[in-house]
Amino acid sequence: MSKLTSFTFITVNGFFKGQNEDTSWHPHGGEAAKFANDASSADNILLFGRKTFEMMASFWPSPMAAELFPIVAENMNKSQKIVCSNTLKETDWKNTTIMSGEIIEQIKQLKQSTTKNITILGSGSLLTQLSDARLIDNYTIMLDPIALGKGTSIFEGIKSNLELKLLSSRVFEKDGIVLLNYERK
Repeated sequence: MSKLTSFTFITVNGFFKGQNEDTSWHPHGGEAAKFANDASSADNILLFGRKTFEMMASFWPSPMAAELFPIVAENMNKSQKIVCSNTLKETDWKNTTIMSGEIIEQIKQLKQSTTKNITILGSGSLLTQLSDARLIDNYTIMLDPIALGKGTSIFEGIKSNLELKLLSSRVFEKDGIVLLNYERK
């Protein structure tokens, strides 16, 4: 049985995206970039909601991504990817499967049928649904040193309390970023 982990970068006031889906406030260099290189090498199945998937699919296969972030781009493009969407019908990002319909049951089956771990990247709506269904085992949160005036909370719309136990923390001192690893209680 595999583990399902989420990875989300957030502001100090808990937003994973600003107004108009903006994530440009997240720094993409320094120690956080090294962490991204290492994390992308894990060979996990990547899980996305449609909005995050479309943003990622428009960037990672591009020449710009290969130039700016060669290791992450290579790993993102070769990884097995699943996008959960009832509206998306096709994609040309290689190694991608579209999952539609009753995703909660399908994710339960996926966790039981694969030995590969699964990582949700961003994908707030999906994160909330899977948190409510108690399917996420671990939450990795990268806390960026910025507060936004407006945005969307990482757990926007969650229906029940989510209790977490801190497993580890790491400070990227030069970037001012804190990486927090939690497991669901």
